[in-house]
Amino acid sequence: MDIILLILAGVVVYYLYVTLQEYLKNPISVQSKDLRSETQEYDLSQDPYIQMNPFDKIRKTEFGIMVAIISKTLNQDNQSMMREILINATFKDMGLQMSGVENAAENLKEIYNSKDLDSLERLCKDFLQVTYGEYKKRLKFVEFLFALAYADGKLNEEEKENIIDVAAFLELSNEDFNKIYDDFDAQNGLEITMDRSKALEIFGMQEDFSQQELEEKFKDLVLSAKQNILDVKNLNKSFATESFKKLCEIRFAYNLLSHKETPL
Repeated sequence: MDIILLILAGVVVYYLYVTLQEYLKNPISVQSKDLRSETQEYDLSQDPYIQMNPFDKIRKTEFGIMVAIISKTLNQDNQSMMREILINATFKDMGLQMSGVENAAENLKEIYNSKDLDSLERLCKDFLQVTYGEYKKRLKFVEFLFALAYADGKLNEEEKENIIDVAAFLELSNEDFNKIYDDFDAQNGLEITMDRSKALEIFGMQEDFSQQELEEKFKDLVLSAKQNILDVKNLNKSFATESFKKLCEIRFAYNLLSHKETPL
């Protein structure tokens, strides 16, 4: 019995000796140091569980991309009253379709005013992707860009070139684009015959109006004449020969009543 105990004790001592040697060869402190040196910082931007803030989410939507394209296409220094009304009305139309999104119109306006936007080509490629199979929607969008560009009565050369680029990036056919371009050019070039009494009739006003009343009525008329480009019922309706024709008449009447020589 004593011999067995001695043997067992010897085995235990030998095991402890071997373990101690292994420990001395590979100390825990060294292992920890090595592990720390190989540890890489975690990239939170790649974490699918980190949610984007509401503003960034809207920027990635179809409407957010559209607004960014409008901002990059138009000259912000060339803002007119009619253009501002049309753009703000579009923000509102978009906001109404973005159910469950708080302050959608305000966020879209913030995107429009942002200086931190992707290139026009990149934005158009994103829009092309989100409107895959919706060619008429892209046609309508380019129509709207022309309506905004012509809002002050003339087509700025820089804005014209930007719209041409947008049409190419969105893969519009030459035939379709040329028709849109020609329709707006022809409509904007039409001579409008109007006297003061006709202008008053259009605005539904008497001579004793104030400037504020004139501007408020102008806004109401523009909103009633504009075309909602988001409504599928308008996809096959020409913006140039319908809505834009009325907008030109309203702008002409306003300029006549406000005694402005330069267009709004």
